[in-house]
Amino acid sequence: MGKHLTRVRSLFGGDTRGMLDGGRHALLHTRTLEFDELRPYVPGDDVRDIDWKASARSGDVLIKRFVSEKHHKVLLVADTGRDMTALTPSGEAKCDVAGLIAGAIGLITLGRSDEIGMVFGDSRGSVNIRLRRGETHVESMLHRYHDAGSERAASDITCQLHYVATHYRHPLLIVVVSDEPDVDERLADVVSRLSGRHDLLWAMVADRAPTEVGRHGGYDVGTGRPVLATAAADPRVIAAYERAEHRRRQRLAEMLTEHAIPHVRVASSTELRSRVGELTRVRSRAG
Repeated sequence: MGKHLTRVRSLFGGDTRGMLDGGRHALLHTRTLEFDELRPYVPGDDVRDIDWKASARSGDVLIKRFVSEKHHKVLLVADTGRDMTALTPSGEAKCDVAGLIAGAIGLITLGRSDEIGMVFGDSRGSVNIRLRRGETHVESMLHRYHDAGSERAASDITCQLHYVATHYRHPLLIVVVSDEPDVDERLADVVSRLSGRHDLLWAMVADRAPTEVGRHGGYDVGTGRPVLATAAADPRVIAAYERAEHRRRQRLAEMLTEHAIPHVRVASSTELRSRVGELTRVRSRAG
């Protein structure tokens, strides 16, 4: 296993059973080797599934029934713009936490033999990695994601979502990995278009509070301007910021809920297992 998947596995664990089950689109049905039950033979059944010993005991021809398994085509959609160089509440770079989330999804697909691809980029455009299976493919995909950070433009996850809406017509499971975007008409429109055709999950990497950044003389990674500075110590400023953030997050949650899109907020790498697990469990219950 390559360095990116090895790191993900050390934080996420290797048990991915039951994750990403459910959902509207069963893109490929196969059966596992796990025995489920016996049932009477009906014309059209595969004769290789007849349990001859059980049939002899019962006097009827019985078929072995196996557990059914769904395979999906999974597309990661990720932001690699400047906003992802900011810090999370834990002090980690947001792009590092986002890479771990993408890796965890990749690790889950390996256990399910799902196909997975990736679209990532910033306001300049998108890079498309075609859907394939296998550990080598997932490791290569993560390597390209991390390498994309050498030259960053402004973040604009709507740009990547528009690319997917234009170029991917067949039903997919889309997992968006971004920061917490502001809701505007462009974002609302493309989310509406995508949710009508695909299954969507959204993992958002949390920002370190500007009030905390300001105390340390920090700056906005998107604009390069200082953040709050001495105003970060003013209780009125902190209260106003918290009210504005609450309203912004509420608008985002309402938009995602309106389109039945499960979503989680990830504040650090230590939350990787719990948050991604929560996201996939919500999807399984919806299936």
